[in-house]
Amino acid sequence: MKQTLMPWERAVRFDRGVLVGELGPGEHRLPGHAVLHRVDLRPRSLTPAAQDVPTSDGVLVRVTVVVRWAVTSPVTFVMASATPADELYLAIQLALRGAVLPRAHDAVDRERAAIAAEVQAAVTARAAELGITVGELAVRDVVMPPELRRAALSELVAASEGRAALERARGESAALRSLLNAARLAEEHPALLQLRALQNAGTVVVDRSAR
Repeated sequence: MKQTLMPWERAVRFDRGVLVGELGPGEHRLPGHAVLHRVDLRPRSLTPAAQDVPTSDGVLVRVTVVVRWAVTSPVTFVMASATPADELYLAIQLALRGAVLPRAHDAVDRERAAIAAEVQAAVTARAAELGITVGELAVRDVVMPPELRRAALSELVAASEGRAALERARGESAALRSLLNAARLAEEHPALLQLRALQNAGTVVVDRSAR
C-alpha cells in the first residue's frame, strides 16, 4: 500500500506492533501489515478553561492563559501518552495554580509576565516528556471577584472627585489671593482708588453720550 505524507506531517511506523521508526514527507510504499500514526507538526494554540485560584490573602482570582505549542518528537508524542494534549493541559493548570497561590490578589494582574514565565518553566520538562515544545505562554485574563471590582471602581471615582475638588480649591485660593493683593494695593496707595473711580466715571459718561 502507498501512503503520502504532507510537508507538515510525520508518521510513526509500526510493523506487527513493533516500532520501526519515523517517516518524513512524501510517498511511501508499505507492506500491508504496517500501521502509521500520523502526527501534525504545525504549531497550535491551547486555551485552558479559566481557573479560580486562591491567592495568599484568601481571594479567589480567575486566571486564563493561552499557550502556543508544537510536536517536536513524533515518536515520543505517540508513545508517551494516549492523550498528550490533555496531559499538557493538566500540567499547565497545575503550574498556573502553583504560580498564583503565593501571590497576593493585587499582585496577580501586575505580575502577569512573571507568572507566565513561571508556568512555562514548570511545564517545559513535562512537555518534553510528551514530545512537545511550548513556544509561547501568556496570561490572557485576570478577573477579580465582583466585590473587589466594585471597590476598585469606587476608588477610581473617589480619586477623580478628589482631583476635581482640589482644582476647585486651587481656583478659589487664586481668586482670594488676587482680592487680597488688590486690597493691599488700595490700602498702600489710596490714589489708585481715586483713579479707578475716575475711570468708571469716564466709562459712564461715554456710555451716556453714546445714547
